[in-house]
Amino acid sequence: MSRDLARAPLHRRLENWGNASRGAYDPVDAARITNAWQTLQPRHREILRMVYVWHAAHEVICRRLHIPRRPAQRFELALAAARAALARALKTEDQDRGGWHPSDGNA
Repeated sequence: MSRDLARAPLHRRLENWGNASRGAYDPVDAARITNAWQTLQPRHREILRMVYVWHAAHEVICRRLHIPRRPAQRFELALAAARAALARALKTEDQDRGGWHPSDGNA
C-alpha cells in the first residue's frame, strides 16, 4: 500500500476509491477501502457510494436514503457517521492484519 495515501485524510482516500473506475488512482489503497466498505451497514455503504463513486447531488442522496433535506446538517451528520464507521473498519482491518497503521507515526 502507498504509505503516502494511507497517511492522507480519509476524504482524500475516499476520493481515490471513487476514482477507481475513472482513471488514475492507487489500486492498493482503493482495495483496502473496498474491503472495509463491504463490512459497513447498508445505509453507510450507500451514502459513501453515492457521494464518492456516483458523485450524486445531496438532494438525490437525501431522496433515495430518506434523509430529511432540512436542516442541511442532517445530510452532513449522516455522511460523517458513514465516514466514522469506515475509519473504524479500516482501523480494525489494520489491527487484525497486525500491519502498519497511519497513526503509528513510523515511516
